[in-house]
Amino acid sequence: MLSNLLVTKQKVVLIIDELNRERIALRFIDSLLHEQGQEAGTIKTLPIGNLRHVSSYEALLNECGNNNNNNQSGDAADFKSVPVTVAGVTTKAEYNVILPTLADLLCYQTPAYIFSFINRLRRSEHVRRVFIWASPQHLQHHHAQYILAGCEYLAELILRLETETLLSLISRKPGGGVSNKRYSCQVTKTEFQVTPLDGPATTGSPKQPSPESEQTAEPASSTFKIELDEDEVVARNALTLPYERTSEPAEGNIIYTPDADDDFDDEDPDEDLCI
Repeated sequence: MLSNLLVTKQKVVLIIDELNRERIALRFIDSLLHEQGQEAGTIKTLPIGNLRHVSSYEALLNECGNNNNNNQSGDAADFKSVPVTVAGVTTKAEYNVILPTLADLLCYQTPAYIFSFINRLRRSEHVRRVFIWASPQHLQHHHAQYILAGCEYLAELILRLETETLLSLISRKPGGGVSNKRYSCQVTKTEFQVTPLDGPATTGSPKQPSPESEQTAEPASSTFKIELDEDEVVARNALTLPYERTSEPAEGNIIYTPDADDDFDDEDPDEDLCI
């Protein structure tokens, strides 16, 4: 199911919709969360009618923190110790925040404030996931391309709905690794089925490569050659390196030619000292 790919440990999830399905954005994300056992009490949204006021955004952040403060006992600073039951499992209090579509946000707030708010949600210990929906065709902003690129930079998981039956998924892992996969999709009445285009992963033992396959063939467009032809092998074997060269032994004679300034006075070596 698609929910297995989106509802993960990645915190900021960006959905790029090439199909102009913004009207189902909230219902679509909400259904994915419910498939993974996220109850309604863990899902927070921003009312579209209050997007004009900055206080609405601040209220969402305060609501998550205040709910933790009201429910916890003991040390008021230890927010992570608040227990919440989700699908019969007791975990710490964390919320899934579904933001309005990026087109709606840009109608009321500046890109700088939107980026700042997303970053604050990402850094909040009370927020488990943040979902952003963006339809490039609906972004009525003269810097829409750069704004979408900024959202991709903040996101850790990017789902791109390319066609009715094709989607791609880019995942950034905490260790720095990045995976980019494509899936074929099929929508049924009860779920959203996806199948990797590269085929299912095999669990058997890897096949031992043959000696012929270990020799990597030179790519057609490569300018770097690592194999030698027959003539080059013969020329290499016939080459004598400097440290391999030998010479016939001969007597060594020292020949010295004196300079004009040399002083060879065997009778009185100290005559030039005027003693």
